[in-house]
Amino acid sequence: MSKVYYLKVAESDKYEQILEQELKNKFKKGMKVAVKLHMGEDKGMFNPTLAKRTIKVLNKLGCEPFLFDTPVTYPGARESKQVYEKTAVKHGFTKESIGCPVIISDDYVGVKTKNLDLEVSKELLGADAFLVLTHFKGHPASGMGGAIKNIAMGCVSPKSKKDQHTVGIPVVSDECTACGTCEEVCEYSAIKVKDKAVINKNSCWACTTCVYNCPSNAIKSKASFDALMTEAASGILKKFDDKPVFYVNDVRSITKNCDCFSNPGKIIAKDVGIFMSDNLVAVEKASTDLVKKQEGRDVFLETHHHDPYLQIKQAEKLGLGKEDYELT
Repeated sequence: MSKVYYLKVAESDKYEQILEQELKNKFKKGMKVAVKLHMGEDKGMFNPTLAKRTIKVLNKLGCEPFLFDTPVTYPGARESKQVYEKTAVKHGFTKESIGCPVIISDDYVGVKTKNLDLEVSKELLGADAFLVLTHFKGHPASGMGGAIKNIAMGCVSPKSKKDQHTVGIPVVSDECTACGTCEEVCEYSAIKVKDKAVINKNSCWACTTCVYNCPSNAIKSKASFDALMTEAASGILKKFDDKPVFYVNDVRSITKNCDCFSNPGKIIAKDVGIFMSDNLVAVEKASTDLVKKQEGRDVFLETHHHDPYLQIKQAEKLGLGKEDYELT
């Protein structure tokens, strides 16, 4: 059973103590440490103060950390390396303010998985260790956006991001009863129902929420978004089989949508705290469990009609960790 460290008060210096304790025997002096985080489209991002505190610990251990992220497929504050570099500075992510280099990676290495031809950040794959800093929040395509999504989407090229959102575009069979459920739950307005449900492939983000919610099982997909996302994360993490990886989930400012939105929307749950572990599945499960426990309901499923535990189960199925954990 894996340990998941939980800090209700994020400002406590126990954060640094636990992080140093867990990393000191794995993240060795001189190691190049890739620190993955989201530096924000506009309002949502990984907390810059917590990032700075994290880098301070890595520097104390004698590591050579660098923050990194990759550009996206759509117009906005992260549409290219050059634009994202300016956004990072605007949001306080600079070498001077954080304590290490900040890299927007747009050079990639091919990694083949079952359904995807991934293009993975070259800087990441050249690192000696991997630290994943995640702002945990809601997401319309996966119920919640945690460390799995941070790795799967955030460590690859714009093309590979798009592939995860297109390979599994659903199709509607003749069993459709035109009940309208799919149109109701689709957050991308990609489905219209008349005599039969019709999916606009140009608007569809292949979240497969319609597949999960169809009462007639009339909508099918080659692969669910949860499966493709965890497949991408698995393909990346396999490159670190013999290298140390650690996860920090910041479960505060839990917004309706992810930081990829210029406006991530309203807060849907109270702050829970910080979760840390070397087990990806356990840290995601613990984060989700405690949000659910605190709120007395599954706010992610309720908000997005998409079970947040699906991606966690897929990750366990792919060998990315075990769901069983001990909270400490």
